[in-house]
Amino acid sequence: MARTRTRNTADNRQIAIYARKSKVTETGKSIEIQKEKCISLACVQFDLDRDSIATCDVADTKSSTNLDKADILVYEDEGKSGFYADRPLYKRMLKDIESNKIRAVICYKIDRISRRTVDLLNLIQQMDQRDIAFVSVSDKELDTSTRTGKIMISMLSAIAEFERDIIAERITDNMYELAKEGRWLGGKCPLGYYSKKEKLEIGGKKTTINHLEPVPDEQRAVRRIFEIFSHTNSLTGTATQINNEGFKTNKNNDFTNIAVKNILQNPVYAIADKDMQRYFTSFDVPIWAEDSAFNGVNGIMAYNKTEQYKDIDVDSTALDPQYTQRSLRREIKEWIVSVGKHKGLIAGAEWIKVQSAIAQIAADKSARPKEVSKALLSGLVRCVECGSRMFVRAETGRYNPDGSIRFGYRCDVKYRKKGGCENSPNIKGYELDNFVIEQICNMNTGANAFYEELLNTKNTLQLKLKEIATEELAIKKRLAQIEQDIQSQISNLRTAPEVIKPSIYADIEALTREQDIKQARLDAILEDELNQDSQIADVEKAKQTIMDFPMLVNLVDYTGKQQLLKRILECVIVKGDIAHIFLKGRSTDVNFRSGQERSDARHTELHSFINTPCSISSQPRTLIRLVRRNSLYKSNSTYRD
Repeated sequence: MARTRTRNTADNRQIAIYARKSKVTETGKSIEIQKEKCISLACVQFDLDRDSIATCDVADTKSSTNLDKADILVYEDEGKSGFYADRPLYKRMLKDIESNKIRAVICYKIDRISRRTVDLLNLIQQMDQRDIAFVSVSDKELDTSTRTGKIMISMLSAIAEFERDIIAERITDNMYELAKEGRWLGGKCPLGYYSKKEKLEIGGKKTTINHLEPVPDEQRAVRRIFEIFSHTNSLTGTATQINNEGFKTNKNNDFTNIAVKNILQNPVYAIADKDMQRYFTSFDVPIWAEDSAFNGVNGIMAYNKTEQYKDIDVDSTALDPQYTQRSLRREIKEWIVSVGKHKGLIAGAEWIKVQSAIAQIAADKSARPKEVSKALLSGLVRCVECGSRMFVRAETGRYNPDGSIRFGYRCDVKYRKKGGCENSPNIKGYELDNFVIEQICNMNTGANAFYEELLNTKNTLQLKLKEIATEELAIKKRLAQIEQDIQSQISNLRTAPEVIKPSIYADIEALTREQDIKQARLDAILEDELNQDSQIADVEKAKQTIMDFPMLVNLVDYTGKQQLLKRILECVIVKGDIAHIFLKGRSTDVNFRSGQERSDARHTELHSFINTPCSISSQPRTLIRLVRRNSLYKSNSTYRD
């Protein structure tokens, strides 16, 4: 696949070669062969001297000083799936594309770049906008600048995605077969074991298998965790005591409740005895081992316990792909059980007893009556430091003046000590909720500074919508004219002399490029229209809710109050002595750490509070000021687990 261009002598950008091999298959071309083929094509395609070109591996830190001097940059991801775009060197290449350092990207085959159709098409669009050639050794006859080429690329990419699904099915089938042998199939080793590779010769063919070997110090920690839990029946108590005794995880961290629970529920520690065999049989779990394998010595190997996948983040873009790793624990009946080569640690009866205790803890927790906080702004309060949502933290045994349980809003990043947000204050929930309600009640009076702007917001949005409609009409007219001109030139080709035809072809190509640009802009406009319509509807709902708020808030219950606030508010951020209240339709992209502390309602030429972009005018106005400084803050010591 290629969009070839005549090299501009003034174009000093570099050529990128991308190579990838999946961690889940050994088939296909190796990394070295991929790179060699791509380099050879680069020399032919871009008139480079094979003997004098400078090639630099981007991942090689020793050669990093030569990156700017190299003719060809090599980006190599080995052991990475092509379905997800968050591969380290692939993302590095995307950054170099965005910074306009690259003039061409070469790969051995398009499925090396991506096995996901939408990612590949988005990448090609970004490269096309930056005049970057995209060349595939196996598909170099395709041209991404033509409609036919784009259709072919879509088909090839869809086939690559389909092949990926087939490969995944084959891997699952292979996993079932390997499970019969009790192998360790890779991944993070459980605490107490390491993976050892063993070379074998089966049927005259040499092969290797992995099995678990003990780590004595870590196994002492595992045994101690089971002992403590058997006495306490508490995950928190077990984590606290094992940490006090000085034990650490295999990453030298303290044990958390989740880490303790994962160890207790992992069947790899259970001894394969008759109790374990009866336990799995009672759940109809497929057991891929003979009865004699449950010998009371070896440990259990359970496969297919969890489902690992990634969700694409809402902020992900073509040049900055972002995913969130997810892990879902499957029901026990979906597991595949075998007997491993390693020795077990915990007797079957003891392991089963622990599982019953954990299940009972979960049942008691769900059935236990709770004192629930009445946090009206739950999900709406954001951290002033990192901008993430602040969570509600109840204070058991402490109560507000109205008798409800006391609570506060705190940053989850700070609470879990993930590093950061040290200066994010814990906020008094009851006081903030009532203060925000009071201010919203005052917004529907003529005495309020934003009353008139609130009423005129719809006019501002409709004016913008009218401007969009005018541009839409102009683009549609131009597109119709372009289509007519293209058809006219195609007709001219039938009778034009040969000497004139190149000019006609060039004119058609120019018209087609303009058509693509105009169509892309039209698509963006149509999407913008939908957003504006939705925004107008949201603002109108918010405005009407604000007008009726003083009456409604006294009539509805706790759930009704929450719904009213979510219809009105985008978020609330407290900094210093000011509560910054953002209504629906307001942009919240504000840097509160470095911005002016005394202003939230910042006005621009639109003069609209609800839809005001976040820019500071010469005379910013404060929306809400608290009566006493720090009156919504409270010290961290009042928050208890």
